[in-house]
Amino acid sequence: MNNEIGVYVHIPFCLRKCYYCDFASYENMEKLIEPYINALCDEILKNSEILSQYKITTIYIGGGTPSYIDAKYIKQILDTLMLFTDKEFLKEVTIELNPNSVTKEKLEIYKNAGVNRLSIGLQSIYNDILKIIGRVHKLEDFEEALKIANDLSFDNVSLDLIYPLPNLSLEQFKETVDYAISLKEKNIKHISIYNLEVHENTKLAFLLNEGYVSLVNEDTEYEMYKYLKDTLSQNGFYRYEISNYAINGYESKHNLKYWNQEQYLGFGSSASSFFGGKRYTNTKDIKEYIKRINKNEILYDECEELDLLSLMKEYVMLNLRKLEGLNKDNFKIKYQKEIYDIFAEEINELEKLGLLEENKKYIKLTSRGLEVANLVWEKFI
Repeated sequence: MNNEIGVYVHIPFCLRKCYYCDFASYENMEKLIEPYINALCDEILKNSEILSQYKITTIYIGGGTPSYIDAKYIKQILDTLMLFTDKEFLKEVTIELNPNSVTKEKLEIYKNAGVNRLSIGLQSIYNDILKIIGRVHKLEDFEEALKIANDLSFDNVSLDLIYPLPNLSLEQFKETVDYAISLKEKNIKHISIYNLEVHENTKLAFLLNEGYVSLVNEDTEYEMYKYLKDTLSQNGFYRYEISNYAINGYESKHNLKYWNQEQYLGFGSSASSFFGGKRYTNTKDIKEYIKRINKNEILYDECEELDLLSLMKEYVMLNLRKLEGLNKDNFKIKYQKEIYDIFAEEINELEKLGLLEENKKYIKLTSRGLEVANLVWEKFI
């Protein structure tokens, strides 16, 4: 039995919600920060029996904006988790940062509490576009945050970019990618680049629908994609997952747990867990979350117990997100079945369509498959 486990911690508070954001994050709820953190630590303690049986090897603190709240609360969470693990087992402890809320004092507290990886949300290098999408930072804030991180010897820093963004041209996007690559010498070891999703009932959807801003056409977006993947790979950032690029050895260990279908526990409102063949997600409502903790009630609103076939389908989809693909031997070890005994028809069809390819050890997406991955997933849903 694999006795390692990952932990995700959700901090739902923000100074201001970004216009494209559809995550469970909230502004103007500062009065709830302290009771929320106390409830979250209580949730960790309520899971002491499980946590004591496993080695916590990765922790990821996401949001929301974890760096928005007082650093003492991040320390409180990590100190609580450290009751159930030893620092020698921890391979990676990541915290997400918004550049405008980074200070030297905060990063010092994070580092002393065990954080060894930073994920900074840059999104764009153009201040006018950052303003259009509701970001509260400027490029200068990012550069100052990165300088502080370097001064404090954080040598594993990831940055996030999004494309296409409103009013962003192809040339501007190329300049953004080139800028990100230039930061290798400043300890940027990992780059996550997400394709913009416009969600209903967001401010961005309103701005686009009313014609206040516009996005490039599909042909230009594809040119962005080509420049992105070619230029990053030519400069030492290899693509190891559909949306993620890293210098070799600096892949996100925590996110690899998701893509390898390993077990993890999520703590906090809207946090998801995968444990014992079940997937469950805590209530999104912060006040409801605190109330349920205090009354010792069930926290999750959604819980799905996956049968064997569902687990196998999910395993295939998650592993195909990785550029190396799905290891056929690992599938057999995990499920005691050859993958072709279960999915021969789907694999053969996708290979004929040019979306999958294989060698002796792996089945993986082709270049075309990476571009239309959703078509591949549909075969396994």
